[in-house]
Amino acid sequence: MPMDVELHIQTSDNILPILSPLLPHIQRWRSFTIQDKQERLFLKDVNSSDSHLTDLRISIQDDPDRMHHQTFIAYEQHFGMQVDILHLPKSQSLMPLHITNLKLSEDSPNNLHSDPRDILDFLTVCPELQTFCFRGWYHNEHPSIEPLPIAHLPYLHTLQLKSTCMTRAILSHLDTPQLVNLYLSHLNTEFELRGDYNEEGDSEDEAHDFSQSPSTDRATGMGLRILINRCNPPIRLLDMDYSDLRTKDFRFIFERLPWLQDFRIVASDMSDTVIGLLSPYILSDKQSPQIRLRYLRSLCLHNCNRLSGDAVVNALVARVKYTNEQPALVETLNNVAIITCYMVRFEHGERIMELLGNRLRLQLA
Repeated sequence: MPMDVELHIQTSDNILPILSPLLPHIQRWRSFTIQDKQERLFLKDVNSSDSHLTDLRISIQDDPDRMHHQTFIAYEQHFGMQVDILHLPKSQSLMPLHITNLKLSEDSPNNLHSDPRDILDFLTVCPELQTFCFRGWYHNEHPSIEPLPIAHLPYLHTLQLKSTCMTRAILSHLDTPQLVNLYLSHLNTEFELRGDYNEEGDSEDEAHDFSQSPSTDRATGMGLRILINRCNPPIRLLDMDYSDLRTKDFRFIFERLPWLQDFRIVASDMSDTVIGLLSPYILSDKQSPQIRLRYLRSLCLHNCNRLSGDAVVNALVARVKYTNEQPALVETLNNVAIITCYMVRFEHGERIMELLGNRLRLQLA
């Protein structure tokens, strides 16, 4: 039976709690009206029996009434929804949301923001999520002393975190056993993050390598460690743009992400020790060479200005020679980009080019 949905609200924070019981039946909606916003969207002409809501975009801002956009967007076979709110609704006020794609952004940097508990609590009512993108601001709050909820997202394959100080709290409270693509963007800060932790891995980095962002390096690394230990996700693409780790965290993920195929890193303080981890190595109790990231096919180093040219050459040449000799056991690099890494010069590129040929893309600083 067709439905005409008419919504009367005093605050946009009520949109999702009121509509959540009706959203699974959006294919039956004939029209949708929000009177106070004078919005009327007719759905009947684009609807079909199998249409459903797949995409949800939430903007957290201090004056959502200033925004004038349609709440629903009708595509050929599905619907998208966009809401501007002051606060994320509590899970107790919502029916399960059967969306597959969620974009959450903080759009009021000075006055209003979410916290990890609110985000994780909201994610618990989105069990069918396949992609989750969060863009925040660098508000440096004291972490909660109460345990945070674990968000179980069994179908999530793509996760993006950008411009936030909540990286550790979010990553370490996700259960994503099917995560394939991980994008970490603009997470580095020079200031010290608040909070005292004493979990396994929180100890001093034995390498003592230079970093402009030691506190966020540790937070990102610890978030990844806890995520990997919890659910061992089969990550195949790791993209780190102005997001960094401690040396021992790079070692940890290189040894525990065996399915990684594509590694991209931009503006990292990663050291020669880190790039050296891509070389073959010999264990003391086993003399045959081993290699980390045995399925790695694509590598991009962009503005990694702490890397010496010789270290990059030694690591890549040793790796490719090893993988060329073991084609049945490991993948070889078929796409390498070295872009404006300050200490990689023309002569270094020549030495790598001799082995990689047109598989190398080199742009000098």
